[in-house]
Amino acid sequence: MKMRKRPKIFVGKWGTGKTTKATIEAGGGINLFYYANDIKIDDPYSIPKDYTVIIEEVNYKPQTDKILDLIHAGVDLVLTSHNKKSVPKLILNACDVKMCGAKNHYQASLILTCKNNEKYVSFDDNIWNMMGVYIKTKDRDRLYRDLVHFSPPPMQLLSWAIATFPENEKLMVVSSMMNRLNKNYFYALFAYSWAGGYRKLVPPKRKEDNPYQSICLKLGFKADETYVLKKLISNQAYAEYVATKLSDNECKLLGIKKKRREKPKVRPLNKLEDYT
Repeated sequence: MKMRKRPKIFVGKWGTGKTTKATIEAGGGINLFYYANDIKIDDPYSIPKDYTVIIEEVNYKPQTDKILDLIHAGVDLVLTSHNKKSVPKLILNACDVKMCGAKNHYQASLILTCKNNEKYVSFDDNIWNMMGVYIKTKDRDRLYRDLVHFSPPPMQLLSWAIATFPENEKLMVVSSMMNRLNKNYFYALFAYSWAGGYRKLVPPKRKEDNPYQSICLKLGFKADETYVLKKLISNQAYAEYVATKLSDNECKLLGIKKKRREKPKVRPLNKLEDYT
């Protein structure tokens, strides 16, 4: 049986109103709420036509087969998810995706009632978002809890933080003790190494590419066979052959002299005075 209409999936973080929008989409009839990892429907055709099924948190261990059965059975279905990338592709392709935006309605209501409440921007496992929150937020307790929850690599955090705060001595102490600390204790020291404020985020500089690897690949060797190439160019004949394949800078790097093109000899023209 073909589905009557494509279900909608509302994607948004906590507080963006995805459940509220899903309930409005379902209408004022009878709604059945389930979590995606605990759907207690064995027969999708047993659901009456005037019922709407709302399935929440499709990003966390969803029962994909049951959800697809509900979709193809023509059940009125509305889904919600914390993010888009964690939703199985089969479910995502069968739905119309509706993004709920970045506004946190729960925080907005708190700001109206609590005058001292500060806005906290939650982050996901994206290092750029993490460092943005690390720099700006003054709620360091919340930052510490989020770091423990997402468990990002300590070396990655330090490389970005030190590039942004090269003068911060606390970060230097944390980096020197990184391998000796418990991971949660490291996150606590890292979270409180900066009080929060404003600073331009500076990404760390990456290592430059090794020029020897590109030379080896150009000459038909593997990238890590530089030692073989250096032994072979000790042979004069092979060195001359290599010089024809490489540029001037690459020849200088290997210590090979590249032959210059000989200028064609121009025969001087005889003048009339030469015959007198």
